[in-house]
Amino acid sequence: MRRTRHDAGGRHGLGETDRDDVPWGRPAVDGIPIPPFAEAAAHRTYLRSLQTFVLLLDAGDPSAATIALAAALEAEVPRAATEAPRLSSLALGVSMSIFFPAPWTPEALALALDGSGYGTPIRSRGGWSWGGDPDYTATRGRPGWRIERQERGSRTYATLPDDGDLVLLWMDMFRGRFPYPIAHTPAGSVPPPEALAAAARATLAAHSVNVAMPYLRGWRRERDRAAGNGPGETGPLR
Repeated sequence: MRRTRHDAGGRHGLGETDRDDVPWGRPAVDGIPIPPFAEAAAHRTYLRSLQTFVLLLDAGDPSAATIALAAALEAEVPRAATEAPRLSSLALGVSMSIFFPAPWTPEALALALDGSGYGTPIRSRGGWSWGGDPDYTATRGRPGWRIERQERGSRTYATLPDDGDLVLLWMDMFRGRFPYPIAHTPAGSVPPPEALAAAARATLAAHSVNVAMPYLRGWRRERDRAAGNGPGETGPLR
């Protein structure tokens, strides 16, 4: 059994926990409901918060792609009090891809992931298990979670300090890292980028006019003020 020199503590024992493209330790934001939602109002609050976070991540105009994503999430907002309490696959996928800082617990995220694909987390003795070649387990430590990775007889270990970092680990492992066409072999039935480029330039030119509209100028002031980049302006912005 192979053990790393970091086995006694710290997240650096595994490649999966030693990544710098995960916001380890970032705090969750209180007040955002998590699924399963008790009522449609809580579901709406989650999605509105997710839309806001999506827009905050775009430091530009914002881009046409960012607005399109926020509009797609708009279609997920429940309109009736009796709508289902679960997140859609779109909203869950976006949440994980951008490490949305709702106060997820491991239990809530495992439930949301249930049925969404192979190897999602399930309860096991003393904690959680997930994956499949390699296999992973998380057991309670003092403090935090002890993560074990087992693959072809080799075992490696790391320690995560709290539930929040276990949630971030799962978000990283189950997010859509490579959507088409990124890192894909081009599909013969799909027009190549060269065929779409002229239309993309036309959309970007039209969007450059749109970003001068007062409602987007107002959002940029609000965003920059929230980020501490300037005092902004007082009064309603949208």
